[in-house]
Amino acid sequence: MRKTILFDLDGTLLPLNIDLFIEKYINAISKFCAPLVEPRAFTRALWFSTDKMLQNEGHGTNEEIFMQHFLAQLKKNKEEVYPLLEKFYTQEFGKLQKYIEPSALAQSIVQKVVDRGWDIVLATNPVFPRLAIEERMRWAKIDGLPWRYITTYENSRSSKPSLRYYEEIIDKLQLDPAQCWMVGNDMEEDIVAGKLGFRTYLVTDFLIDKGKGGQVPDYQGSLQDFWVFVENDTLN
Repeated sequence: MRKTILFDLDGTLLPLNIDLFIEKYINAISKFCAPLVEPRAFTRALWFSTDKMLQNEGHGTNEEIFMQHFLAQLKKNKEEVYPLLEKFYTQEFGKLQKYIEPSALAQSIVQKVVDRGWDIVLATNPVFPRLAIEERMRWAKIDGLPWRYITTYENSRSSKPSLRYYEEIIDKLQLDPAQCWMVGNDMEEDIVAGKLGFRTYLVTDFLIDKGKGGQVPDYQGSLQDFWVFVENDTLN
């Protein structure tokens, strides 16, 4: 069993105000797709389908569940919608970087744990396509690192905070949770991994705590504190 660290992305390795980012993202994609669907109708369909995807417990990939509902809501077919979305993610999504202030620590931290012999998994909530996740990885300057696995809506069949999300990673990579860490900023979505035996570190710079976690992190602190934690080889 390989020693493995699972890292959350948004609000952890990529500092951001998630509410502001989602607002700007929704505005950008709905306007971009306006030639096909009226923006308010597009936004309603997007939220509805995302909610259905978040309820997925293995009934298909997250992409399949999302698109099943999204296309039905829009009353459009795959051939109309997919090329437009791909064009948005390849040409327009990158412009949202202006709402992000990346931390130089992210790349240094991940490289350091790799140098210490740990495998790395990007355990971002898989509600975005890989194109969007890879773009945000570039913003965080962690795209060139040797990620063993990256969760996306194409390859995942559940989402955080469901334990099934973590169980799926365990099964796919044949992990021993006792040899793993989950590092993230969300008490409910990330620290819940502790219920399966992961050691957990709560990154508090962009802390999300809705009072629904029910699980206490093993350690917590800022991303700078986590850098010191890694430097001191406390992971072992």
